[in-house]
Amino acid sequence: MPDRAYDRNRLKALVHYVIWKAGAHPDFGATKLNKIAWFSDAKSYVLTGQSITGAPYTRQEHGPVPRDIMPIRDQLVSDGAIKQWKDRKYSKPVWCFRSLQTPDQNAFSSNERKTIDYWIDTIVKEHTAESASELSHDYGWEIAKMGETLPFYSVLAERVRAPVGEELEWAKKTAREMGLI
Repeated sequence: MPDRAYDRNRLKALVHYVIWKAGAHPDFGATKLNKIAWFSDAKSYVLTGQSITGAPYTRQEHGPVPRDIMPIRDQLVSDGAIKQWKDRKYSKPVWCFRSLQTPDQNAFSSNERKTIDYWIDTIVKEHTAESASELSHDYGWEIAKMGETLPFYSVLAERVRAPVGEELEWAKKTAREMGLI
């Protein structure tokens, strides 16, 4: 099943919703915003065959990032929906956000909202920006080139490890029985 077409307004609604729900948290910033968007879209795609926004994400230094994130954040500021500013935390500049308006509560289905809320809770409550980045640095992200578009199914890519111990012995025995070695 092909994914939904990219809907910039849905990505804008997602960004606003996430900032509305998580922006007041003291450790919430651009990294967590991007991770929540990525995991909401990618995991929705894997589970249902459709992402929430259809947005293209690119491989960046700290993980997948929606291609249009900066223009969308700027548009939300221009619309008076959010405030964004840079602050210094942990000896480095970080983006901070605050929602100035309640987002459209009907922009997403109840299942989509549940997915988004799950990733908001998981990323905001259980992760630092660094650990959230590490979570998104999966094998699909690792093998992509910087700036390359990441397909949502890349979250399924895993590095295959070499068999060891009993697994290795079983593999060798099976290969001998099949005449492969």
